[in-house]
Amino acid sequence: MAKAELDQISGLGFPEALRWRAGELWFSDMFRGQVMAWSPGQPPRVVLCAKNGGPEMPGGLGFKQSGELLVVDCLERRVLQLGHDGKISVHADFADLAAHPLNDMHVDLDGTAWLGGYGFDPDFDEPVGSPIFRVSETGEISQSEPRFLFPNGCERRASELAVAETFGDRVSFFNSEFGHIQSFECATGSGPDGLSFDSKGFLYVAMAFSSKIERLSAAGEFEVVFELLTPSESPGGPKGVFDCAMKPGSNILAFSSACLDEVYSKQHDTGSITLLAV
Repeated sequence: MAKAELDQISGLGFPEALRWRAGELWFSDMFRGQVMAWSPGQPPRVVLCAKNGGPEMPGGLGFKQSGELLVVDCLERRVLQLGHDGKISVHADFADLAAHPLNDMHVDLDGTAWLGGYGFDPDFDEPVGSPIFRVSETGEISQSEPRFLFPNGCERRASELAVAETFGDRVSFFNSEFGHIQSFECATGSGPDGLSFDSKGFLYVAMAFSSKIERLSAAGEFEVVFELLTPSESPGGPKGVFDCAMKPGSNILAFSSACLDEVYSKQHDTGSITLLAV
């Protein structure tokens, strides 16, 4: 199960929403209000930040056909667009559709976006189902029935989309009309978060709470391919694995981690992104 670590950046707050684009790894540092891009071997660059009109807590990322960046504004419950001219506009507004923060997002090649939201307050509420939202390239919103428990990472494989249900401990597949295809149960308490398909169609899933990366086998079973072990003396306690992204055309998998204690993570830079050969 040991994997070769190829590169790493550290000193981040809470890195999420990893997306490869033209050899760069784009991501949101959710607790630092920044969208960043990293070319391995170089320092990451800031693309968008809260101080310059970006979201206070950015989430899922994606790109329209014309190349404009789409970014989820989790707290304000909307999707923003960063134009080629540097101007920020509202692509889609969910304020009347979602009472809790939005989350991760996948954007198809034609610009159609798929995203979910918390659906409840995980610190105080019992889990309840929430919908997956679909946003056309021109900003029209439609939604599924509220059957997903904390829909998080989402990604397409051919005609199917996979979504991680973090507090349901399962990964579910659905089609472009929101029809349920099948679901796969994860270990109780593992907290599937981000996910990514490789070129062969295998799905890698970041298990936030168990600090593992698991691959869904052809037989429909999860197998551990990497486990992040936090030294017992680490300040803030154990770290979780929150997202992963397979670099197209390679065996390189990027994953993000940070302290599982979110209060501590908001105050200290425990976050990092690591590249693995898998």
